[in-house]
Amino acid sequence: MKTDNWGFYERLSETEQMRVLINIGYNGSAPLPNYTELLSITVNLYPVRESNRTNRQFVQQLEQLESKLEQWLKSTSGAIYIGRINASTRLEFYYYLEGGRLTDEQLHAWLGANWRFRAQAYRKEDAAWSFYFFLLPSAMEQLFVHNAQMIYALIHKGDNIGEPRNVYHWLLFREDGERSEMEELLEAHGYVIEREKEGKPETDYPYPLVISKFEDVRLDTINERVRDLYRLLDGRDGRYDGWGAAMRLSRTNRIRRYIRRRVEFAQSTLRKVFAGRS
Repeated sequence: MKTDNWGFYERLSETEQMRVLINIGYNGSAPLPNYTELLSITVNLYPVRESNRTNRQFVQQLEQLESKLEQWLKSTSGAIYIGRINASTRLEFYYYLEGGRLTDEQLHAWLGANWRFRAQAYRKEDAAWSFYFFLLPSAMEQLFVHNAQMIYALIHKGDNIGEPRNVYHWLLFREDGERSEMEELLEAHGYVIEREKEGKPETDYPYPLVISKFEDVRLDTINERVRDLYRLLDGRDGRYDGWGAAMRLSRTNRIRRYIRRRVEFAQSTLRKVFAGRS
């Protein structure tokens, strides 16, 4: 059937920036039989933000709604949660439903009892899951998904993502001439050509190029850099192949890592001592 595989990325429309969370795990199995109805629930963020003193409380209230709504819809109608769109003024949740298993009266009654702010619910037939496929990330947006996963992993390991460092990007080209022309263009845009660093050539793209910029690794920064490189590569026979950077731990996390390593070393030493006595 499918496995949960959530991806997060940013999409720029003509009028706004949207942050999209989507369960990519349904790609390959969608559309699912019988799940022919698309349900969207839209929350106006202004009154929610004004009713909370801190941004943390604001986020927690929305997370609680998301969790409770998903559990209720799944238990009462078997609804499938495919994702959400977060814009500056609204938050939209999207589900696919089996026809006839949920009435408007049930939905409005639940929202009235569990959400004190106004929420708009909209339903339409979408047996082909066209909206789901619209939400699936493009080739560039797939890189944004990967960026979010990498930066989340860095944060989890204690990285201070706001601290600048050399951020390296790998590009690949089919022709050496294209690579040479791109070097000049990249240098004009402030990139450093890392001639001492070797890229990994591929059969179809045998000419690698490694470049860098000194900056932080916040998600907005990395996504903007990827978007910039995609634009510069447009119309050229080249491909973007990812980025990387050394970790920069905060002082607190450096101390924690040092203490953890000392404890692990001490435990390892004790195990060896006791093993020798047995």
